[in-house]
Amino acid sequence: MSLYRRTFSALRPYWKHLAVASTGAAVYALLSGLLVWMAGPLLSTLFNVDANTMITGEAQPGVSENVASTPESAVPDVSGGLQSLREDMKGVVESIVAADSRVDTLYNFCIAILIVVIIRNLFYYLQGFFIAYVQQSVVRDFRDKLFSKYQRLSLEYFHKRRTGEIISRVTNDVVVLNQSIDIGFHRLITDSVMVLVFLAFVIILSWKLTLLSMIIMPVIFGFIWFIGKKMRKYSEKAQRRMADVNSVLEEAVNNTRIVKAFSMEEFESNKFFKSTYNYFRQLLRMTRIRHLSLPINDFLTTLAGVLILLYAGTKIIEGTGEMSAADFMTFIIAMFAMIKPVKNLTSIHVKLQEGMAAAQRIFRVLDTPETIKDIPGARKIDAFTDKIEYRDVSFAYVPQEPVLRKVSFEVKRGEVVAVVGPSGAGKSTLFDLLPRFYDPQEGQILIDGHDIRELSLSSLRSLMGIVTQETYLFNDTIRHNIAYGQNGLPDERVIEAARMANADRFIKQFDQGYDTIVGNRGVRLSGGQRQRIAIARALLKDPEILIFDEATSSLDTESEALVQEAIDRLMTSRTTLVIAHRLSTIQNADRILVLDRGEIVQRGTHEDLVKEDGMYRRLYTMQFRDTHEHPVS
Repeated sequence: MSLYRRTFSALRPYWKHLAVASTGAAVYALLSGLLVWMAGPLLSTLFNVDANTMITGEAQPGVSENVASTPESAVPDVSGGLQSLREDMKGVVESIVAADSRVDTLYNFCIAILIVVIIRNLFYYLQGFFIAYVQQSVVRDFRDKLFSKYQRLSLEYFHKRRTGEIISRVTNDVVVLNQSIDIGFHRLITDSVMVLVFLAFVIILSWKLTLLSMIIMPVIFGFIWFIGKKMRKYSEKAQRRMADVNSVLEEAVNNTRIVKAFSMEEFESNKFFKSTYNYFRQLLRMTRIRHLSLPINDFLTTLAGVLILLYAGTKIIEGTGEMSAADFMTFIIAMFAMIKPVKNLTSIHVKLQEGMAAAQRIFRVLDTPETIKDIPGARKIDAFTDKIEYRDVSFAYVPQEPVLRKVSFEVKRGEVVAVVGPSGAGKSTLFDLLPRFYDPQEGQILIDGHDIRELSLSSLRSLMGIVTQETYLFNDTIRHNIAYGQNGLPDERVIEAARMANADRFIKQFDQGYDTIVGNRGVRLSGGQRQRIAIARALLKDPEILIFDEATSSLDTESEALVQEAIDRLMTSRTTLVIAHRLSTIQNADRILVLDRGEIVQRGTHEDLVKEDGMYRRLYTMQFRDTHEHPVS
């Protein structure tokens, strides 16, 4: 499907609104044309000239003979038919405004003009309102589609792209596309009909003069095509530069603590200034091309009009013209009235090219393959009853650079299994595979004997609660963060979850209590408070499988004790997978897996592993070497 067709197929659900807008635009254009056509009869009324009076003011009784003797007689059917149509159209106008005196006729003209203008503007309003409805609806639809698509894409997609670039698709690119739809449809119908109406008028008045004016049109449209091609190229570059601006801004805001701690405000400012300058330069290129196209188009179209005026006006002055003074003035008015809609149509093409560049970027996101999704006929799992099993699982973020190698182990229902190992061993990746944040390239992960790839994502993840080292909170109230995804829960359940997570006490110390806004990513709370909110959220979900990813590693001693107590409550009667940084927190685990370079090198209980001469013993000794404890005999 072509880019244009695919883009404007988004308008299909709003065809009724487009029909009203199109009708309004067409009627507006026709009535605008009627006002121009009324110029001839109005001039005749004001200056008391008849149909055969030339611009010199002298009557030319031989005009009909002159017309018959012109080359136009070579095509009598066309010329005669157009002349008859011209007289009929003038006769309709004259019959409407005709009166006993010239003054009364002038009054009728004024009343008719007012009526036409009122009706014309009414249809202009209808067109504007309904096309605006369509524009904003399409923008909303594209934003909804993009956001929905982002929700379905895997973590891998986001890890490979900057946040500002991702946001730019939903904000900047959609706005550029909206502007193209606005220009394309707000003006396309109106100006197209105007051009057709005025073109019909000038053809009816003099098809030979019209043909002469058309000589310059191929030059104009060739220039339009060239400018449009350039604009699409520059527009795509400009949108990339805008994504750079968003990225620098987002990173500076999210990392403001680090920026201030390292006194890098000036460095970040310069980086932002550089990105805005690059965007500015790209916009200047676009502006130069856009504003260069308008005056050139204006000159070319005006040149066509001037040539016609010079050619036909000279003949009329010399007494050899083929039109009356009133008809010639109507021809000139229509010719110059056609210049503006033609110019608008040329800018439409240029603006559409900018929109097509934005559309390409939007569809690039919408067409991204969804690597983590439900297979056809995916089954739901309502409960976890037996065991979790990893069978020869291998995984790599980058081909030929495996993070996990043939990992196999089991976790029975109700067990607590911990994974330890040096940084980069693959611990977080190991447990990211269980909720299918990623899929392994080799091997299987089974729950109760079912390959998790055969289970629906929603039912699989509903079994799990995840608490990570970096706690993610939304810029909302504490209540809504705890009850995330569970609207309508009674306050008692939220408070009970907070109490079990050792969070109720500090929450009540805030003036707004549970209605306190936590700030962006929970910045108004301490690390220990954020962790307890996250644990309360997991408790309220009441999952059957818990995953803790170094949940206490960054906390102070007091906060760690409170969080560990909350974790112990949460772990009661649940299957728990723990990634441990502090080995003291997992001494009571049913089984400990030691992971090194993507492979399980040891497994067993704490007591068994500290007795072995292996990695676990070395890690444990390093953590306690500065204490008075002697864990290893």
